[in-house]
Amino acid sequence: MYEDYYRFRRQPFSPTPDPEFLYKSAIHQKALEELLRGVRRREGMLLLTGDVGTGKTTTTRALLGLLDRDVFTALVIDPFVTADEFLRVLLQDFGVVSDLRLMQDIDRQTLVDTLNRFLLSLSSVGASALAVVDEAQNLKPAVLEQLRVLTTLETDQQKLLQILLVGQPELRTMLATPEMRSLNQRIARRCALSPLNRDEVESYVAFRIGMARGDREMMFSAGALDLVYKFSGGVPRQINNICDRSLEAGFAVQSPTVEEALVVEAAEALELTHQPAVPIRPTAPISVGASPAVADEPRRVSSQTKRWLATAVGVAAGVGLGWWVAMVVPSESRTPNEASGAASIATADAAVESGFVDDAAYRVIAGEFDTLAAAQALAERLRRLGGAVSVLAPAGTVGHYLVWMGPYATLTEARSMDTEIKGSFGLGGTRIVGGGLGANPPR
Repeated sequence: MYEDYYRFRRQPFSPTPDPEFLYKSAIHQKALEELLRGVRRREGMLLLTGDVGTGKTTTTRALLGLLDRDVFTALVIDPFVTADEFLRVLLQDFGVVSDLRLMQDIDRQTLVDTLNRFLLSLSSVGASALAVVDEAQNLKPAVLEQLRVLTTLETDQQKLLQILLVGQPELRTMLATPEMRSLNQRIARRCALSPLNRDEVESYVAFRIGMARGDREMMFSAGALDLVYKFSGGVPRQINNICDRSLEAGFAVQSPTVEEALVVEAAEALELTHQPAVPIRPTAPISVGASPAVADEPRRVSSQTKRWLATAVGVAAGVGLGWWVAMVVPSESRTPNEASGAASIATADAAVESGFVDDAAYRVIAGEFDTLAAAQALAERLRRLGGAVSVLAPAGTVGHYLVWMGPYATLTEARSMDTEIKGSFGLGGTRIVGGGLGANPPR
C-alpha cells in the first residue's frame, strides 16, 4: 500500500494502542503523570475518563510500561463479567493460577481470601499490585460493589490493591449517583482526556509521521491539516482514520503531498462531516522535569516471572499449594551512569571556563530534571536524533539538571532541531537559547 511509496518503515496511523505512538499533549502528559504518581503512592483507586477515541487505552498502556518491576498488573478488558469472574480474572492475570478451570467451583469468599493472601505476600516483600479495568462504564452494579470491597483490603500503613477505572464520561455520571457514593469517595485521583486543539493536531500528525519514517518531513499541507482538525474534532482515533485514508488516496494518484482534496475524499469515504468546533485549550508547556518518573525507562516483568514470584512467596496456597517459600526481592542495581554520575555531567562553572556561555552558538534546552537518572534517560533518547547531547548541572544548585543539544552555528539549525525534538518525543517545554544558558531565548 502507501507505506512503501511514502517511505514509511511502519504504519503511521495504526488503530492499535501502541504506547510508542502516544503523543503527549499537555492533557495526556498531565494524566500520565497523575496516574503514575497515584500508583507509586499506593493511593487505592484512580479514575481515567475520556470520550471515545481520545487515547484512554494508549495512555493506559504507556502507564503500564512506566511501572516499576515490583508492581504486578492485571488487565480486565471485559466489563460484562460477573463479580466472581472478575475475581478469577484478577487471580489469573496476577499469576496466582495459570488455569481458570481450577477456580470454577470456588466460592466468592474463598476467591477474595486467596487474593488477599496474594496481596499480603506482595506487601511482605515490598511489591504491590495494580488492576486496570477498561470500559468501566459498562460494569454491573454487583461488580462495582465488589470493587468497593477490594479497596478495603489494606494494612495499617497502605492499600494492598490499586485499581484504575478507565471509561467514557458517563462513568463519572454513574459514580456520582447516590448508590455509588461509597465507591466514589474512595477515588483518590481523577483524570480526564479531551480532544486536541488545532496546533496539537498538527504536532500529533508530525509526531506519528516521524515515528514511522524516522524523519520529520511533513507531507500534509497546512490546509489539509485544517480539514483533518475539522473533520476529526481533534479526536486522535479519528485523526488516525482520516490521515490513513488520505495517504491511501494520495498513493492512488501518486501525490507526494496530501492536499485538501485528498482529505475531503478520505472524510467522504469515512462518512464524516465537519465536527463541532472544539474549544481551544491553551497549550501550556509541561516541563519534562515535572515528573522525572515518567522519563524513566520502562521496566516490566514477564508473566512467567510473575508466576514464579507468586509461587515463591506462597500466594497460591488457597488454590492447592499448601507451602510457603521465604524470599528476598533484590534491589535494582544502579546503572554505570548513575553510579558515576558526577563524572558524566558538566557544571556551569566548567562551561564558563570552556567558553560556553560567551560563545555565539545556539543550544536547544530539551528538559529540566530533579534527578540525574531522569536527565540521563532523556539524553539517551535524544541521541537517536544525532548530534551532541549534554547533561548540565548549574553550579551552586542541588538536584537540578538540564539536558541540551548543540551547539548550532545558526538559529535556523537550532529551530530545526527544536521542531524535531517536539515532534519525535512530544515534549512541550523545549526552548532555544543563544550565547549560553543564561541568555534570553531568541525571538
